[in-house]
Amino acid sequence: MNRIAVQKKGKVLGDLEETIMNALWKLGTGTVRDVLAIVERTRDAAYTTVMTVMSRMTEKGYLCRKELGNGSFEYKPCHSREEFYAKTSRMLFSQLIRSAGPVAVAQFVDALEEIDPKQLAILKERLKRKK
Repeated sequence: MNRIAVQKKGKVLGDLEETIMNALWKLGTGTVRDVLAIVERTRDAAYTTVMTVMSRMTEKGYLCRKELGNGSFEYKPCHSREEFYAKTSRMLFSQLIRSAGPVAVAQFVDALEEIDPKQLAILKERLKRKK
């Protein structure tokens, strides 16, 4: 995972990618067919579509896979949910700060109005320790 791209709706993952990641975080490991069974609970999807997206997610460094010997693969997330969002958040914030500097920081501060007060208190403590 060397760079991230923000998808439409301001999301890092597309809708199908997010469903696939959530499925594999729940399963631990799984084949395309295993993931497809979960995906189909909420949307119509073709086996080949899920396979293609999972292959691309492997190229992006989101998923790791090993060959099972029969031409199929077993996939797993390369990172835990927490690690994934920590890495993508850090990369996103770094890109924004490099590109937009003070504007990005100001928007981040404004967005803090939406955060839970307990989480805000934790953030304040972390900021104090960084000084």
